Amino acid sequence: MLAGPQQDRFESLDVLRGVAVLGILAVNIQAMAMPVAFFANPSLNTQFFVGEGRDIWAIASTFFQFKFITIFSTLFGAGIVLMVGEECPSPKIRLHYRRMVWLLILGSLHAYLIWFGDILTPYAVAGLVVVLARRWHVRRLFIVGFVLVALASLMMLAQHFALEQMPAEQRDAFLAEMFSPPPDVIAAEIEAYRGGFFARLPETAPTALLFQMVQTLFLAPRNIGVMMFGMALYKMGFFTLGWSFLRYVVLGAAALAIGYAGSHYATMQMFAVDFDPLRLAGAQAAQFWSSLPHAFGYSALIMALAKLPLLRLVRAPFAAAGRMALTNYLMCSIIGALLYFGPPGLGHIGTVSYPEQAMTVVVIWVATLIWSPVWLTQFRFGPFEWLWRSLTYWKLQPMRRT
Repeated sequence: MLAGPQQDRFESLDVLRGVAVLGILAVNIQAMAMPVAFFANPSLNTQFFVGEGRDIWAIASTFFQFKFITIFSTLFGAGIVLMVGEECPSPKIRLHYRRMVWLLILGSLHAYLIWFGDILTPYAVAGLVVVLARRWHVRRLFIVGFVLVALASLMMLAQHFALEQMPAEQRDAFLAEMFSPPPDVIAAEIEAYRGGFFARLPETAPTALLFQMVQTLFLAPRNIGVMMFGMALYKMGFFTLGWSFLRYVVLGAAALAIGYAGSHYATMQMFAVDFDPLRLAGAQAAQFWSSLPHAFGYSALIMALAKLPLLRLVRAPFAAAGRMALTNYLMCSIIGALLYFGPPGLGHIGTVSYPEQAMTVVVIWVATLIWSPVWLTQFRFGPFEWLWRSLTYWKLQPMRRT
């Protein structure tokens, strides 16, 4: 859920959304700061073997990869039920479809003008579909959601099987192009990204298109399935503090332990096979499935903290960041583009070490937690939330607080 109507706010949802948008940056920063091949196969990057490079990558892989985007997806599903409701027909259904169409447009602009790693476009497409399930019973949402997630996992395994069945020469050429391009190809990509916008467009546009196709089509079952989990959890009162503190803590700790075990195994297995794409099936499957209990564990423990009145001041900056999740998500991409891409950016792509990336993440986290509550003392919405809302209603919304 990126942003809901102001009158339908729950602090717990805002806090969790704020944590999620911050956690997503820990993974996205690597994709922005390095060529695509380095993100897919970090062993190609000499910085990976310098200092704490491997350790920082392992932390991001174990504790962040797939976890916070999963939380974000569940919140998106919960937000649809919260906004549209379970009436049939709902008076807000047309409004929802307009919101998704404008989100699709904003996501496409983000992908092609700022950074290719956009999630708004696949979310908008999934939102057009998953809204049809808003009236389903909790059990049905969990069952269908699980089937869809399993389907996405089977599609991933089918991809590995297809690679194994390809003729060796054709397979090696494909893998070399996708996972182990020669140094001159990587150097050309870095040079393209350091150029001006129109100079790098021939490099960035195909990458954005490929990423959108993979996210919108290949990962669509997972996206929709996880959003259904979010709908079910919302109906169960999970996101609105309807559970007891003890239930949140016990189930959250158990899920986190299970999720961490699978995530740790996935990371260690990637090291063991030296990121060989033909031997990554087990690690990828473990990371894919363990992210679900891992994300649930994070969410449950955050909900437990949200039930403690003494922590209200601590939660406030995260709630503000969550209320401005769309703006903060896009601002992270804009900052990354200015740091790592060419004019008007600094063009540091491919030169930033993993510790420097981690420090950048921490600085952006702190800045986000400062500027979000300050902004909301004067304005009702974040800048992009205001734009999205105004486009949805086709009327300029009141921005300043009275």
